Amino acid sequence: MRFIILTILLSGILATSYAETDSLIIKGRIQNLSGRLYRQASFINFSRNNILQPQSELSKQAPLEPDGSFRLSLPMLFSQEEIYLDYGGRAFATFLGSPGTVEITFNGDSIGKAKKLFFFAGVNADANNQYPLYVDAENKIAESNKAVASSLISNSKDLLGPNFFKSFWQRGTPEAKSLVKSREQLRLSALQNISQNAMLSPVLFQWVKSITDEEGLQLMYEHAMGTDYVVPKDLLDSLEKLKNPPLTGQRVIWANRFGNYADIIVGNRKISNPARVNSLPVRLMSTLIRNNAVNLTPDERQHLDNITANGLTEKGELDFMNKLFAKNEMVLNLLFNFERENRIYGEVFDSTATEFLKVRYLAKNMYKFTYPQQLVLNKYIQSRTGLPQFRQSLDEIVALEVRDSADIRKIINFKDVRTDPAEALPGYWLAASNDRGTSWFNRVLDTYKGKTVYLAKWNIEDPKSREELDFIPALQASLPEDVVFLYVHLADEENNTSEQLLRQYIVRHKLKGTHLFLNNDQVMDMLFRLNPLDTGTFALIRPNGKFAMKNASPPSAREKTVQAILQAGN
Repeated sequence: MRFIILTILLSGILATSYAETDSLIIKGRIQNLSGRLYRQASFINFSRNNILQPQSELSKQAPLEPDGSFRLSLPMLFSQEEIYLDYGGRAFATFLGSPGTVEITFNGDSIGKAKKLFFFAGVNADANNQYPLYVDAENKIAESNKAVASSLISNSKDLLGPNFFKSFWQRGTPEAKSLVKSREQLRLSALQNISQNAMLSPVLFQWVKSITDEEGLQLMYEHAMGTDYVVPKDLLDSLEKLKNPPLTGQRVIWANRFGNYADIIVGNRKISNPARVNSLPVRLMSTLIRNNAVNLTPDERQHLDNITANGLTEKGELDFMNKLFAKNEMVLNLLFNFERENRIYGEVFDSTATEFLKVRYLAKNMYKFTYPQQLVLNKYIQSRTGLPQFRQSLDEIVALEVRDSADIRKIINFKDVRTDPAEALPGYWLAASNDRGTSWFNRVLDTYKGKTVYLAKWNIEDPKSREELDFIPALQASLPEDVVFLYVHLADEENNTSEQLLRQYIVRHKLKGTHLFLNNDQVMDMLFRLNPLDTGTFALIRPNGKFAMKNASPPSAREKTVQAILQAGN
């Protein structure tokens, strides 16, 4: 019955097209593109940010024509966004995009040689041509021992270099704020080098000021989370900037840190007043039931309308609402839980911050929902969000999540799971057993004798696990195909995640390899075999079946991990 209800609701959602957005046309040419260079890299990769996720697959490839020309279009959710160019890992550029056209040219013979490789025309051309000069000037300041006007740090190298963080976290809030302001001013001073020789682009100034200001905001939120969680009013007021251009990589990091801070504040509010946060106003509940329950009779709709207008006037009305809720429990639970959280957002933060946290609610909890539930929540949250750039950002993330829906259905419906790994989809192997954890693990490992095995120990509820697993596809692309990736999901007693969600997650995040989902008893049995038995840790097993490293480097340290895996196979 629940599946039928959800399917009916989805019928309208799946047919809904995403809101139309402005576009940036990127065109250009690689001059002197040799045949050898073309064979090594036949396309240019362009990436952009999404404010809701620090690591999103918002990349698009522009194929190269034989004459070196290229052209593509990228959506623009903000009127200005940072764009990142990567040509085959050989040439990189950061530039500012806006709706319109930008033209980029660079010389293939000058890659790795020229001090200034890229030349821009079109939108934001002056800012983009001057940006490398700013980066170079800032790097020189960071490497110098120039005296700075601060009583806490004496020179620029200590203010911009790693020494800055050795004492920053131990400082009181006033001192930390003073240091951050000095750091911002020093970074911004690098623009003076440009203005001495040319007219400084006003767009570049605003771009750089946004980056330096928002690094300072990020640092102050991190400082608050490491001390007393007290955030001064000006830091809260700064959240108004979240909706304004430009959207930079630094903006995404700051937004993420604020989100982490908000999670702590919301969690504390839930603990301090559980009765209030677990309830919802009657009028809101009746509206949610009225608009989202299926197969309501005209009398039931009228009754709900009366409750919305007048509140509860009779004792039996609460029983009436509970009965309708029970018939539509799956969908209404999704919406009620969101509204409980949203109620706290509105009580603690201002309007822009609340709008951001609304859309972030689904983005941060995506792994907890099936893809049909993701679509239902997305549609509802869109209706509750006023800022178009935030709505469109959530649409982008949801589109990424559900794009593999056909493969997700196949792997969820795969029934031929045995003790030995069986291929559920090309590249995805599943195994299941009621045997003791150690004996089952050893049996599976025996099937891969003669191959190097990289072992991932994870849990879907563990943020560290999810963060590290996002680097797995890039790690696999850097290794020979015969390296085996073995994933052991460690169950815990607090969170009993369904295997359906686990299967969805591994396909969505392209975690190709062999997957074992251990129950609590099997986890305890593996305590010594897989020590350390912590989620978000990794191990390396030689072709002879013996451990090369029981605590190997993670996927995020790609170069180090690739080297270790290759050495283990020799």
